[in-house]
Amino acid sequence: MTTFHTIHVLAGAWLILAPYLNILDTRNLMMNSAIVGAVVLLYNVWYLFARQNVDATQQQQSR
Repeated sequence: MTTFHTIHVLAGAWLILAPYLNILDTRNLMMNSAIVGAVVLLYNVWYLFARQNVDATQQQQSR
């Protein structure tokens, strides 16, 4: 698993679990979701356009 995938797993887990941990009030949960979403968006934009790589390549079979 690459860093690209690990960040998505951690961000997704945090967005799912944060409302159930009762450590943030409603307003802070909204801001948390917006900030984490913006970070993931910016990371994906950088990965797609700056690196031009999304780790989705096909390997050709040798005959």
